Amino acid sequence: MFQTGDPVEIHFKIGDAPVTLRGKLVQMVRPLLGVQLTNSAACDGSMKPGMTVLIAISGGTGVYTSEVVVQRCDMALGQLIVSVNGSFRFQQRRQHERYPCDMQVHVRVVGDTEWINGVCRDISAGGARIYLCQEFVLRSNTLEVVFISPNSQQAVRAVAEIVRTSKLLNDSGWEIGIRFTEMNRMEKIQFARLLQHWASRQQRDPVRSD
Repeated sequence: MFQTGDPVEIHFKIGDAPVTLRGKLVQMVRPLLGVQLTNSAACDGSMKPGMTVLIAISGGTGVYTSEVVVQRCDMALGQLIVSVNGSFRFQQRRQHERYPCDMQVHVRVVGDTEWINGVCRDISAGGARIYLCQEFVLRSNTLEVVFISPNSQQAVRAVAEIVRTSKLLNDSGWEIGIRFTEMNRMEKIQFARLLQHWASRQQRDPVRSD
């Protein structure tokens, strides 16, 4: 979780123009948060008590975001007090470049005998996002994953940990996000070739940097 001293960004609009204020978290008395701004001049006096803005706090291994309501603002001193409106959403920082793909994959919980077919939708050296057309019963967070290489039909195996699951709207399918935890030397070589295939196809337009 975040703590005092962590970097903060406040996002809102003046008319149609987006504004970002930056600073650090200096007070935590839920539901109130205090922020010391470093660029309050960018606000131009347009922030008022009662405004709803978006706060993003970089803490630990990721970024926490939530809508907050301005309670008090002193732009001359760069001081801002907001109240949290709801819960925070957490997004983990990524460490590897991720590439979109459309690749057949088989998954099963380690120890199970039944495989479930799916489609890998993006992949990186650290993990992948996989679509499953049926609900997945999680008896464990550890999966055995087999990727089918599109250029050679070779099977590339890995052991991975489930880091998130989500039900797709207007769809009966599910998406799972996985993080690789185990590969032997040969599997690492095979996976590096697999990743290079998708990296070379998307070299000019990666999804994002992890």
